[in-house]
Order: sequence, then C-alpha cells, then structure tokens
Amino acid sequence: MRGEIRLLGSLLVVFAAIKIAASSLGYVSALVSVAGVDAEGGHTFYWIPQVLFYTFFLASARRLRRFDRYGRRAVISLCALSLAAALLYALLDFTFGAGRERPALALAVKLRLLVGGDVWDLVFPLLAILRLRRPAARRLFERE
Repeated sequence: MRGEIRLLGSLLVVFAAIKIAASSLGYVSALVSVAGVDAEGGHTFYWIPQVLFYTFFLASARRLRRFDRYGRRAVISLCALSLAAALLYALLDFTFGAGRERPALALAVKLRLLVGGDVWDLVFPLLAILRLRRPAARRLFERE
C-alpha cells in the first residue's frame, strides 16, 4: 500500500507540474496576444486561478508522498473540487453557453478535448479519490 501511494503521489506531482506549466504558458501567451495588457482582466481571471489551484495540488501531492495525514485529506478535497468544477463548467456550457444553441457541436468539441488529453483531468482525480478513500489507505495515514 505504501508503494502504491508513493507512486500515486509521484504521478500527481508530475500531473500538477505539467498543469502549472501549461496554465502559465497559456496565461503568458494570452497576454502576448493582447500586447501585454489585460484591460478587462478576463485572461487573468481565467488563468491565474488555474495556476494557483495546481500549485496547491502540487504541494498537497508532495505531502501525500510523505504520508502526511493532511496531505491525504487535501488531495481528496482538491480532486473532488476539480471534478465538481469540470462538471459545473460542462453543465453551464450546455445551459448558458455555446452548447445551448448547438449541443451537438459542443459535445463534439468536449469529446475532442477529452481525446486530446483533457481526459487526464478526470482520470487522475478519480484515481486519487478511489485509492485514497480505501480503508487500508485511511489506516496508513492515521498511523503516520
């Protein structure tokens, strides 16, 4: 169990580091595209929360690898928040966004994004929740 959690922690650290790098590059490229000035703040309000979220996720995953009791709780909470945000975003898209007027196109775009790599935004949080909520993992963290 300890090896499995260490491996999961390492995978989550790599996942979070990639997401931080991607979000940071997305933010920088968005700013470059508007000549370095985000007058309305739209790019900042979109990208910076992602960078901060995955920074917290990275720190929590590192704590998980050290078998810190609060690291387990934080990873489970952040994974649940990530899944809830993805679900809410999809629901809002089909309720108020482009998916409302063109649901077939919106579904095709979402499926294309999943196939293109966004599936990991669902797989890693689900994997972490399923593995860390097992009684054996819970007992391991209670002893530490």
